Amino acid sequence: MKIFFDVNVILDFFLERSPDQDRLNEFFLKLEERKIHGFISISVLQTCCYYLELAKGLEVTKEIAGVIAKRFDFLEGSKYEVLSAIESDFDDLEDAIHYFIAINSEMEGIVTNDQKFLRHSKPQLPILTPIQFLERL
Repeated sequence: MKIFFDVNVILDFFLERSPDQDRLNEFFLKLEERKIHGFISISVLQTCCYYLELAKGLEVTKEIAGVIAKRFDFLEGSKYEVLSAIESDFDDLEDAIHYFIAINSEMEGIVTNDQKFLRHSKPQLPILTPIQFLERL
């Protein structure tokens, strides 16, 4: 299953800040077991690095960034996704850009804990929490 990961899910996992950390760990185990094929954008990694460095320092952040780079494949966007995002009804431009990158890259879903992003779930591209995805596997 090809899944695009929103930044908050990755940060919740590595910063252990989820109220349901055990279930989130279980979800990431599916990634490790290759039951989920994880994808991110370079901007997701950059945002993760920013917050991880604030919380854990540069050396730990480099280690985590290495783990992320090895576990996830990277999707690229273009002017098309940006323009589609601008013209969309999303109220968060970053989410909209990631949505259109995911759609155009034929992702099977987006995983996020962002309540605003979850509202944009559609049959052609479900947007679910990690726990909701676990229930579907």
